[in-house]
Order: sequence, then C-alpha cells, then structure tokens
Amino acid sequence: MMIVFWILLGLAVFAFALAAQMRMIISVALRRALAAKFGGLPTAVEYRLAVVEAASPAQASEAAIHLAKTYPNPLSHLRLARRASLIAPVLILLLLIIGRVALGVI
Repeated sequence: MMIVFWILLGLAVFAFALAAQMRMIISVALRRALAAKFGGLPTAVEYRLAVVEAASPAQASEAAIHLAKTYPNPLSHLRLARRASLIAPVLILLLLIIGRVALGVI
C-alpha cells in the first residue's frame, strides 16, 4: 500500500507542476499572438487581461474575441490547466492526510 500511496502522490505533484507550466506557456504564446496582431509588447497589461477574459465564458474586448475565434484549442487547454491547478493541491493535501491518518506511511 505504501508504494501505491507514493505513486499517487508523485502523480498528483507532477499534475500540479504540469498544469502550472501549461498555464504559463499558453499565456505567453497567446500574449505574443496579440502583440503581433495589435502591436505593442507582450507584457502589456491589456494583453494579460485579454488572455484571462478569453478563457472565461463571456468575452467583451476585441482582443479576447480575437483569441476566442482564432485560438480555440489553446484556450481549451488553458481552461483545463486552470482546473487542474485548482484540483491538484487539494488532491495532494487529501493524499497527505490519508497517508498520515489512515495508512501511517508518513
């Protein structure tokens, strides 16, 4: 049982790290696409907000609508990475509690 616990914990930590990496890489790529389309620097605040807005269900700004129409696959990956980065820490915490209280492996 101890091996299964450590494998599950390792997979949960890996999922969290992968989700965080996906969020950063997709955000940078989308901001660079906006900078190429509309001009300016990819680090501009309006491009950061457009990426956040484009991943939400309702888009209002021109940049967010452009992202939603042009890049639907990266936006769906961004949504998945957001969900995973919210679920993975809870899963890690639950696994640590179960490992400590129920299994006694920690």
